[in-house]
Amino acid sequence: MPDNLLQTVLSLLDQVAAPVIQHCMVAHHPPEDLRRLLAEGILQETSRATEISRPQRYGPGTDLVVRETAHGIFGVVDGEDFCAPVALNDDDVRQYEVRLNGFVDKLRKENGIDGIGCQSDGGLIYVGERIVAGHGVVVVYLSLPNNDPDAVLARLKRLDAPGQRETVVLLTPRALPQSTEFRRLAAEDGVLAVSLMQVAATGGLCLDWEQCLGKPGPDGDPIPVPAGERKVQRSIGSDAAVQAVHDYMAAKGLTETQFGNQFQTTDRTLRNFLKSGKLRRANFEAMAASIGVSVEQLLAGNLPSSVTRTARR
Repeated sequence: MPDNLLQTVLSLLDQVAAPVIQHCMVAHHPPEDLRRLLAEGILQETSRATEISRPQRYGPGTDLVVRETAHGIFGVVDGEDFCAPVALNDDDVRQYEVRLNGFVDKLRKENGIDGIGCQSDGGLIYVGERIVAGHGVVVVYLSLPNNDPDAVLARLKRLDAPGQRETVVLLTPRALPQSTEFRRLAAEDGVLAVSLMQVAATGGLCLDWEQCLGKPGPDGDPIPVPAGERKVQRSIGSDAAVQAVHDYMAAKGLTETQFGNQFQTTDRTLRNFLKSGKLRRANFEAMAASIGVSVEQLLAGNLPSSVTRTARR
């Protein structure tokens, strides 16, 4: 059983696509835990429940249908089984929805992950990237929910994209079952599966990234990546592409923030590209499309004919 409210949220996210928590599930946790998750936007009070478990103060019994009347809130038994209505209070019908945006924001903030947006693509959520000393760029995804083993395996297969090389970390609320097929795919794709449940015991989500990327531990800890390098590169770029981007922004009068917004990336990611000449393939493809050229054209430093480039001495 989860020890704190954040772990309760993780358990629900692991099994349910859009979980809702009744107040009775949080009442036994310290009030400050609830206030913190509400303030962080992970929980948000939503519409009142229309059916609830029978409150413990009334003893055992069947679930109750909520009826709101001019004389107050009452719980009744639906169907043929008669039960005298029982009085309910606001907390009996209060419930909270789990907000994925708030959860991902907390992940990014506490782990220094650079990313924006929160779109679930078949249960695979792109969290962002962070740099880990000695490991370089680490690409982070979140898998939710994980109640279907076949769906989890399918997500692993999708993470093995051509032209990619950085370490990929797949975060999950709880440790995934370590089936033979899961281990094979994770090893082939170079994916580290990391459970958040243990670190959530502290009330936070801040991971020890050097430990995560180091030697493998017991079940639920990172799965080791084969010693050899990955087959293909995840990042692409060129000096010519960097110069082309500078020329494009100058011609269009765009700041780094405005240009980054054009293809849904952050200032930090764009600055890293302008400095290093490398960008994650998916971001590079989006950048090229926003400029109006192909990936190959941008790698060669080409821009649309309609863009007037400043002459260089």
